[in-house]
Amino acid sequence: MKTTSIAAVALAAALGLSACGSSDTAEPAASKSSSTSSSSSSSSAAGAVKAGDSVDGAALATRMTDAMIKAGSGTVTMDLGAQGSAKGSFTMKDGKMEQSMEMGIQGQTLQIVSSDGIIYMKGLPGSKKPWVKIDPKGTDPMSKMFAGLTGDMGDPRQLATALKGSKATVVRSSADESVYDVTIDPSALMGGSTATASPSVAPVKARYTLDAQDRPTKMTVDAQGQTISIVFADWGKPVTITVPPADQVGTFELPTS
Repeated sequence: MKTTSIAAVALAAALGLSACGSSDTAEPAASKSSSTSSSSSSSSAAGAVKAGDSVDGAALATRMTDAMIKAGSGTVTMDLGAQGSAKGSFTMKDGKMEQSMEMGIQGQTLQIVSSDGIIYMKGLPGSKKPWVKIDPKGTDPMSKMFAGLTGDMGDPRQLATALKGSKATVVRSSADESVYDVTIDPSALMGGSTATASPSVAPVKARYTLDAQDRPTKMTVDAQGQTISIVFADWGKPVTITVPPADQVGTFELPTS
């Protein structure tokens, strides 16, 4: 069904944005000690490696999200290849990413707002109200369908869980930026659940470009034959995420025929 396909692509793109790394909830002591001084250690960490070296994937994820949380907010543009494009802004709240995005997906213009674990989508064909609410704990068909995709995906700490025991390869490193290649298991990223809307769990290959403060400036992700490019900018720029008015929000009812 085209509507659910559009929603799946939009959700995957928006929620995938948060997969930039952090520590696991039960963080090992070594990670905790490094996270308290990410800004002072990041340059030396990047400078100590060279092309071809391997680094711990979970530790890399921790460094990235520590830097993102310290910056607090920013803007993003996404090239979704044949699927479309997106742009928007985000802020980190209690360690989780909240965002406001505008997307062109499969010929449709959508808006997505995520806040306090709830996702709002505007522009879905057939919706009775301007905005559709998708709640991971909701009982409506749309929320149930995408519960596996949403879940804790707004929490970037899921990436470190997925990368535990993995290695990231250094592509290049300098005083100004460092580039790493990593392979991600999507099922681990989603807490081991397989979403109805996204049954494939083939490994995802990603390339992260980090600045001197370990903040991501670019991500390139290859998954299921598609390449997604994400560019981050305006780190620290004030961002306010506003949810739509309650009377403009409803649940999406799947057609019965």
